Amino acid sequence: MAFESYMVVLFGTVIVVQQFIMYLMYVRIRQLLTEINAIEGKMRITDHELDTLIQKVEDFKRSSL
Repeated sequence: MAFESYMVVLFGTVIVVQQFIMYLMYVRIRQLLTEINAIEGKMRITDHELDTLIQKVEDFKRSSL
């Protein structure tokens, strides 16, 4: 009977530790998603900006040749 009580306590402790680790992973995933959204905001480029960039690169290649 004592062995079973120890096993219940042990498994209960393991479950609590696993829940804590899952919570830490959840918090980290939320942080990473926030960072990704911030990076996407900086990386967005409009069609007009892309066309302008392509034109400037082509002009630079022509002038350097």
